[in-house]
Amino acid sequence: MITISKILTEMKDVCTNVKEKEYRQLVDLFKKDIRFFFTGEGRSGLIAKVIAMRLMHSGKTVFVLGETTTPAIKERDVLIVLSGSGRTANTLNVLEGASKVGSQIFMITTNTEVLAQYNGLIIPAATKYRLPNEPETIQPLGNQFDQAAHIILDAAIIDSLDSLQTNDTLKNKHSNLE
Repeated sequence: MITISKILTEMKDVCTNVKEKEYRQLVDLFKKDIRFFFTGEGRSGLIAKVIAMRLMHSGKTVFVLGETTTPAIKERDVLIVLSGSGRTANTLNVLEGASKVGSQIFMITTNTEVLAQYNGLIIPAATKYRLPNEPETIQPLGNQFDQAAHIILDAAIIDSLDSLQTNDTLKNKHSNLE
């Protein structure tokens, strides 16, 4: 139980140190009636899929890059990228492609240099690189970033819901072929 308590303390520290302005930008983005495209590599990619599913439950049009049914991204669309380092090779290629068509890009990362180029949200978490500015963690690799991204993005979706969206309305959009 000590490990669980330590992880929860880490999550509270990381999640409560996200900048309010960046968080509000994400909430406002989730309120828009646009198409959302999600991407990330490894565990960050899995978190991107989790958040894409939850945003779909809220009634948004959502796609995950790499799926066979994902259409072309267009200028009015938004690409949400989860990347702890902000410099994964495939992620950089995707960012370049989305930029070429003029899509809006919103980065979720620990890398402040990336946000000089793109709109987004910094999660002040540890990555697998253990850079000097990253917080201490008992967790391996990028666990701290991925867990925080899940919590923060889920919270942003909750904050984006209008009062008519209840558990039942979201449940009605949940898969019924299970």
